[in-house]
Amino acid sequence: MKQLVWMFAFAWLLQPAGAMERGTTEQGRPFVSGGVGAEEMAALNNERSQYSLAILAAAKGSGAFLGDVHIRITDGQSNRVLDTVMDGPWLFVDVPAGRYQVEADLDARLQKNVVTIRSGDHRQTIFYFDTHDKVEASPP
Repeated sequence: MKQLVWMFAFAWLLQPAGAMERGTTEQGRPFVSGGVGAEEMAALNNERSQYSLAILAAAKGSGAFLGDVHIRITDGQSNRVLDTVMDGPWLFVDVPAGRYQVEADLDARLQKNVVTIRSGDHRQTIFYFDTHDKVEASPP
């Protein structure tokens, strides 16, 4: 048992900081959230075509990427599809064809978008929030 605990602890230490969050919707369909740093962005971009819906959270004005945005997705019959907090500025979710309400909540500032997905679609919705976040310059 002690050896098993050490194996889990070691595996946890090997995970990169800010690793992307993966999960499944209420209907068992995959989602991934992240996009913190160039490495995560590249990994997400490589997977993007596998998901029918991409959600981005950014600061109004500066365009700075935001994380920790609470996302709720419901289908046309008001059934919960996904209820999660973004682990970075991007959330990709594979939802079947249909009409969805996407709610984004950042510090009690709620926004809603309606998205219609058709078979084979890859849609994107963006939420811009009034924040003081600014785009940071990359180190030389």
